[in-house]
Amino acid sequence: MNSLSLLTAFAPWVAFALIAQAPLGNPGLSLILAFVIAIALALLTSYHQLVKGYILAIVSLAFFAVFFILIIGLGQYYLANYIAVLSMLMLTLVSWGTILFRFPFTLQYSREGVEPERVKSPQFMRVNYIITAVWALAFTAGFVINLFLMFYPTVQGLIFWDNVQWVFMILAIIFTIWYPAHVHKERALEAMMKYRPDLLKNM
Repeated sequence: MNSLSLLTAFAPWVAFALIAQAPLGNPGLSLILAFVIAIALALLTSYHQLVKGYILAIVSLAFFAVFFILIIGLGQYYLANYIAVLSMLMLTLVSWGTILFRFPFTLQYSREGVEPERVKSPQFMRVNYIITAVWALAFTAGFVINLFLMFYPTVQGLIFWDNVQWVFMILAIIFTIWYPAHVHKERALEAMMKYRPDLLKNM
């Protein structure tokens, strides 16, 4: 899996979340800056993916562009109150939706530079289903947390709950990097056991 390419695709979302909540003194300015930087990052980091029709890249750019027009351009500022929930909902739907339609979104990144024969293998698809499901669970957790905070903005431990979602994201990143390497190592060991069992005896 091209983990770097996949993780870079999430850069606009991370930047938007951090900048929109930044204490710049003017919430409106923070929101405008967050949208501009998110759109710029979506174009800069995922230009080739956009051209190739990558699902995550297209959804990211469309999300930020549409809500920039609605909130900043058309003055529908009330939507800003729901932007955190809507962003997590969008990513949740994309993740589970691509699994449902048997085309996990991570597949487009993992098959970069990989032989066509390997891409079609059941094991290759299984790895992508699992990684996409991990991201889907992380986004679902983020959606639930943001939905909870939207209805209970004065809940005790607000900062704690607001940061819990980032824990799920970090765990998803770690898993995305670790799991393909783990599977590759297992495959290498299986091949070694099959063709050179004598080597394992000497280890």
